[in-house]
Amino acid sequence: MSDWTWEYLSGAEYVVGGLTKDQREDVETLAQRITDAVGVRRIGHPFDIQESVSGVLSHGDGNVMVWYQEDYRDDVVLVLRAEHFLAD
Repeated sequence: MSDWTWEYLSGAEYVVGGLTKDQREDVETLAQRITDAVGVRRIGHPFDIQESVSGVLSHGDGNVMVWYQEDYRDDVVLVLRAEHFLAD
């Protein structure tokens, strides 16, 4: 099991404040899947101070898209923005 976690940068209200509960759960499920993948990818990869934070990355799955950064100093995925393309 990975020690990687994820969080909203600037807080949940800023990133997913306009989404419904179900849409927010979709975003959080995708964020967890990204975090799990990053944790596996980083196994055995030594920390390098020159590579402390990734650039802004994006990933979409179904109706959800998130923009995020990988912070290698704290083993955390920072969710910067989220879009849900299903109207309720």
